[in-house]
Amino acid sequence: MSSSSSSQSKTFSETTSHKNWWLTFSAVVILSFASRFYKVEAPDHVCWDETHFGKMGSWYIKRTFFFDVHPPLGKMLIALSGYLTGYDGNFAFEKPGDKYENVNYIGMRAFCTFLGACIPPLGFLTVWEMTTSLTAASFASLLILCDVGILTLTQYILLDPILLFFVMGSTYGMVKCHSGCNEPFSIQWWSWLMFTGVM
Repeated sequence: MSSSSSSQSKTFSETTSHKNWWLTFSAVVILSFASRFYKVEAPDHVCWDETHFGKMGSWYIKRTFFFDVHPPLGKMLIALSGYLTGYDGNFAFEKPGDKYENVNYIGMRAFCTFLGACIPPLGFLTVWEMTTSLTAASFASLLILCDVGILTLTQYILLDPILLFFVMGSTYGMVKCHSGCNEPFSIQWWSWLMFTGVM
């Protein structure tokens, strides 16, 4: 009887822990997306380096030749997000402060913001995988959530949120791959290795 009671208690404890994990992770995701997407349309003018990356995204959309001083993937993704959301590439992005008048810029901002909003959850998952500590994972994601610099950078048409997303993604993939090192060359191991490479 006591053995059965102990088994039920253990199962309940594990279920509660599982529920707490999902509640905490869900809270991180919700807070991350809510804080990043809050007033993503504001201000409705070119901000800081949007003048460079928005302009280069426009050039990719218009298929205009230019010398790209960075690896092109980030700006090509910005261009793709603009193209898919109806931006035609005709806005000049001449200088910070230029008004977005009749310009569909939200799609490009929302794309960068989406990738930026994925950073705190990825931080949570990475630390959880390394420590299996809900406290440590929560604290790590909270530090990223409350970093005003990261929050601000991820609300505009910039390369920073794209770079940070891929850095966090590759770090998480590497940690997952290391966790499976006791079963090298398994399907799961290869999957995470490929995920890390893609990131």
